[in-house]
Amino acid sequence: MYAAGFTTAFGAHGIAANLGGFSDDAVTSLLVLGGLLALYDGAEVILKPLFATLADKIGAKPVLLGGLIAFAAASALYAVADSPGWLWAARLGQGAAASAFSPSASALVARLNPAAKHDRAFGSYGFYKSLGYTLGPLLGGVLVWAGGMRLLFTVMAVLAAAVALWAALAVPALAPLRMGGDRLSPHGALGEGAASDRTVAGFDSPAAAAAQPR
Repeated sequence: MYAAGFTTAFGAHGIAANLGGFSDDAVTSLLVLGGLLALYDGAEVILKPLFATLADKIGAKPVLLGGLIAFAAASALYAVADSPGWLWAARLGQGAAASAFSPSASALVARLNPAAKHDRAFGSYGFYKSLGYTLGPLLGGVLVWAGGMRLLFTVMAVLAAAVALWAALAVPALAPLRMGGDRLSPHGALGEGAASDRTVAGFDSPAAAAAQPR
């Protein structure tokens, strides 16, 4: 989950900080630059609540894996096409994918840690996201300098694919919080420990809480 948090932050800032660089595929129009920056975050704002609800219904792990795979595919799209026109599609795809795996990762952090350890767990998750925000512009700049935006998107595709594989093997599958629109009883299929899943930061579900602005 922490690696997923790093991936979404690295993907957001690693590219955003280098769109107006000095590589051959740099963006030279301020209007286009603004549009590309808004595209990623706009997709997250619109789609996060939808994917959070989906995570509650089918489980956070499938949404996490689907988002990471989609992020890898969107990144690979531009790396293969290497065309300015495809940059818009790639950034939209990355933002939409991040809106799926980012809240799912937060929800899993909540569900896989007891309530007494939530502060520490979310502190660690926030640390790795901050690391992505910090290293994104730095490592992204080095990659763009070495091989242009195409190399940066290639690295992001490989990173997201590697995190997806890691999560598939390491993250346990948890029962969804809702089945058929009804929440499972905290003392039923999810067991006694599920009571701690009901409320995170005042919301009814971890995924819904994760989708809210922090």
